[in-house]
Amino acid sequence: MIRLCCTAAFAAAVVAGPCLAAGNAAAPVQHVIDAKLDPTSGELAVTDVLTVRGRDALVFQLAAWLEVERVSLDGDSATATDRAGVWRVPLPDTGAHRVELRLRGVVPPLPPDDQRRAVPPAASGAEGSFLSGYAGWFPVTDDDWTAFRLTVEVPVPFRAVSSGRLEEEVLGEAVNRAVFAADYPAEPPALFAGPYTVQEQGSHGVRIRTYFHSELAGLATDYLRDSGGFLQRYQEAIGPYPFPNFHVISSPLPVGLGFPNLTYVGRTVLPLPFMRGRSLAHEVLHNWWGNGIAIDYATGNWAEGLTTYMADYALAEGEGAERAQEMRLAWLRDFAALPAGRDVPVTAFVGKRHDAGQVVGYNKVAFIFHMLRRELGDEVFFKGLRLFWQQQRFRIAGWAELRQAFGSAAGRDLAWFFEQWLERVGAPRLNLGDVQVSGEGDAFRVTLIVRQDPPAYRLTVPVVIDTDAGPLHRQISLEGAETPATLVAEAAPSAVHLDPAHDLFRRLMPGEAPSILRDVTLAEDALTIVVAESAGAEQMARQLAERLLDTTARFGSADASELEPNPLLVIGTTPQLESFLSRVGLDGVPESLAGRGTARVWAARQSTGAPLLVIAADDAAALEALLRPLPHYGGKSYLVFDGRRALETGIWPVQHSPLSRRFDR
Repeated sequence: MIRLCCTAAFAAAVVAGPCLAAGNAAAPVQHVIDAKLDPTSGELAVTDVLTVRGRDALVFQLAAWLEVERVSLDGDSATATDRAGVWRVPLPDTGAHRVELRLRGVVPPLPPDDQRRAVPPAASGAEGSFLSGYAGWFPVTDDDWTAFRLTVEVPVPFRAVSSGRLEEEVLGEAVNRAVFAADYPAEPPALFAGPYTVQEQGSHGVRIRTYFHSELAGLATDYLRDSGGFLQRYQEAIGPYPFPNFHVISSPLPVGLGFPNLTYVGRTVLPLPFMRGRSLAHEVLHNWWGNGIAIDYATGNWAEGLTTYMADYALAEGEGAERAQEMRLAWLRDFAALPAGRDVPVTAFVGKRHDAGQVVGYNKVAFIFHMLRRELGDEVFFKGLRLFWQQQRFRIAGWAELRQAFGSAAGRDLAWFFEQWLERVGAPRLNLGDVQVSGEGDAFRVTLIVRQDPPAYRLTVPVVIDTDAGPLHRQISLEGAETPATLVAEAAPSAVHLDPAHDLFRRLMPGEAPSILRDVTLAEDALTIVVAESAGAEQMARQLAERLLDTTARFGSADASELEPNPLLVIGTTPQLESFLSRVGLDGVPESLAGRGTARVWAARQSTGAPLLVIAADDAAALEALLRPLPHYGGKSYLVFDGRRALETGIWPVQHSPLSRRFDR
């Protein structure tokens, strides 16, 4: 499963193409591929011997840059016809046949450094080569899964690596050769090559390798150790690792891609602390969720959210309850910023193609697994995960199979849970109604009414009562629009709070959701106003707006005397920008940010209540420096940058929550 292609860092993942499968094809094609690749020139020669059964023609796709030099069928010359990139070799009957194709071509060159934001399906150069399994560098059929044996030769000093089991490697004086194979259900092999320094270690029967450019070789020891640690962690939690190898490969492209048994990461990303500390765990875990078990995309992508929960969130949880709560609250803030028109049911999420997809497919789905764990308890929850793995390994599976596994582990029907969280858009909105306290001594009664907006969800709402003896933790079960409850406290209560730790996926109340950058960047109708000192600064400001906004940027005039009632992005150089803000009645740079760094960024509200995002930079260079880092801080309220480095980030203080009530005493 090919995941996220990002320009500066791992954020999370886009799906591009089919994945492993159930093996439901009666006779999948088997490939024996011999490839010779010169990364510097891009010259590629491929011989593929395909064994096919149960079909009257071999139908496949090839890249337009490849030429078919020869086709043979069962040892005799044959003809392949091409129609709009789809090739066809007729077969005499549906028995077993051997088709051999000889191909030659030149892989497209790596794009220049300043054009490496989009990831091509195939590219090659002196820094390295990348050929996706779906790029058509060998015959790609529409079979659910592929069995292959791949031999690759590259000139010294290059080393080649592919998905599949590393069976053999011979390092020569002029040519290096490696052999990879997959006799288990696999996606078409991707091929990588580069002037790599290769280091290796074993961990619990898994062969772990790093293929790094020379300047990164010093990172190998840490990556090998941490990869082994994550592999052990997930084997203990889920079941045996499904592949014999795990590789971390350095890419000349600024990407993060995940494949069965390997991850391909930009050489500028690998040194960053978050990569080894968080994203590596995410990529290792995808070998269970998404590669070991494939995704039934027709019913929605469950794998990204489950991986986010078991990797990213679990790491935060390991740092303490406060850090885990911060992550849950950040997910809820992001959802609060998502316009209703961009919300979709979980079952409609296939892959991340914009930030709105991350809010639903990663964050909300991860939160669903968090609530399921609270509903079932740790023992049953992890039993359900292990059962899902045992039943669906190397198969295509969807939400129905997850529901069945968790239901079996729990010994009860969980249809109500999955239906309300998967099929509905939106989230419940809670309200705290009348609250009364009665009693004295050691018997106090807190009577309250909890309401929720329609449509009603079936919820177990955490309640905390502050008392003179400390906090009491209780739960209230909700099913309808209004639920009265009476809770008993043995010490005098001073306050009551509904879901104070944000354990429910719900719509935040106004006092719980401070302004963040995504209030504007996710908006469908955002207006951008550029106020800059020069043409160069204006150009950079426009580029930055286009990078930040999740929809097409729409620019307004800086000469307008009145603002439109839209979410507003104001971006430019500080003196000109402050003059504009003053003229239209908006506050200038917050005192806590003023005069600091080379750029100040903050989110606020206009007098109409519409979201406001302001970016005030010193000059064109300061704006240009924000192009890569700033899009990754959408969950923040304010930032100060010195060039590309974020000196300070934060969230505006939260106001008093309407879901809390203090008692007069």
